[in-house]
Amino acid sequence: MSKNNKPFEIILFGPPASGKGTQAKLLADTFTIPHISTGHLLREIKADSDNHLAKQIADLIDNGRLVSDELVNQMVSERIKKDDCQVGYILDGFPRTEEQVKFLDGISNIDYVFLIEIKDEVIIERISGRRTCKNGHSWHIKYSPTKVDGICDVCSEALYVRDDDTPEKIKDRLEIYHKNNDPILNYYQEQNKLIKVNGDQHIEKVFQDTIKYLVDDLRSKINL
Repeated sequence: MSKNNKPFEIILFGPPASGKGTQAKLLADTFTIPHISTGHLLREIKADSDNHLAKQIADLIDNGRLVSDELVNQMVSERIKKDDCQVGYILDGFPRTEEQVKFLDGISNIDYVFLIEIKDEVIIERISGRRTCKNGHSWHIKYSPTKVDGICDVCSEALYVRDDDTPEKIKDRLEIYHKNNDPILNYYQEQNKLIKVNGDQHIEKVFQDTIKYLVDDLRSKINL
């Protein structure tokens, strides 16, 4: 299988609440390349009756079953062959298993693997401090507090903590994240492709650090 040869083949990793999705969108807009999230991709394919994978994916999702590595690999492979990926793409949520890593190695020449690095205790503080109203408005008791404690500034509805935003549930999610991702991150570290970015900063500073690395690397490659 032939590999792609594109200047911006990027993988973005980060724990829950790291701002990974926001950074992926900023990078995608900057370089005019698609942000490919496997979660979004699954939903798009499920809703597209003309896609030959739609029924298979719908059956799996509707029955609460996991999508196999083989199917995810096929889905990503077909996506990165599209015209909007001619100069590259940003992968978000892929690869998630060692099998997916091996497959991706066979169809791509990944240029950069970024890890938005944040300590677990900071993640727990970020998520457990979130508050939401029944209309979906989100706040944070530390970073974006409401004028009246426990009341939404927009609609005056009561705020609550989502069931999966408790410290215990967050610790469980982080344990799963590390179990699944640490071996993959170690692999890319050994390949000298892993770039760690301090995620315990403002969104704009995280983005600036990432862009600076890319610009400096590209300048070094063309001897500027």
